[in-house]
Amino acid sequence: NLSTAARKHADLVISVGFDQANAIAKVAKQFPDTKFAIIDVANGDLAGKPKNVEGLIFKEQEVGYLAGYLAGLIEKQSAGGSNTIGSVGGQKQPPVDRYIAGYQAGAKKADPGIKLLNAYSQDWVDQAKCKTAALNQIDSGATIVFQVAGGCGLGVLDAAKEKGVWGVGVDADQSYIGPQVLTSAMKRVDTSVFATIKQVLDGKFAGGTDSVFSITNNGLAIARGSS
Repeated sequence: NLSTAARKHADLVISVGFDQANAIAKVAKQFPDTKFAIIDVANGDLAGKPKNVEGLIFKEQEVGYLAGYLAGLIEKQSAGGSNTIGSVGGQKQPPVDRYIAGYQAGAKKADPGIKLLNAYSQDWVDQAKCKTAALNQIDSGATIVFQVAGGCGLGVLDAAKEKGVWGVGVDADQSYIGPQVLTSAMKRVDTSVFATIKQVLDGKFAGGTDSVFSITNNGLAIARGSS
């Protein structure tokens, strides 16, 4: 698909996710005059560090921290609770771990005595796997569970609904799923894509490097949710 887009003389070809890193590095080498960008992967992590690829990187730990701090405050204020929260990642990849690290750090800041549970589903699609992981954490006392597993993570929010606990969404505002969604750690992929397209149109495309998005440049946001 990347090669097809390049052969059709696309002005910019955007790839999404860690799993496409090898493919974009290979195709970028074959089409050195085509501009490429990849979301969630640093240029320096691509084979050969191609000069026609820009990495679009997010400081997920920042918004993870805000979500975790909120979770910690709620746990601290809960009378007679287990003082435990959980998180379920899809796979152990840098963006996922940045979210989780921030979440755990924020929770610890708000409530130093909080117990943190974490698991990986090793899947981005199968909701049952994420739901099982979340149910295990809830059975171990978690009253807030954070999904960092894409489509699979919808199972985490379903588990939260089933057990009457809070769920935390990821990437987009997932409050539409139900009142069990406390908040969502939002990644503004739209902001990064818009900025990259504008670079190309303005003749300022920064291949061979990274553009970094954070809370300060509207690359991340915390959703209002149901709290």
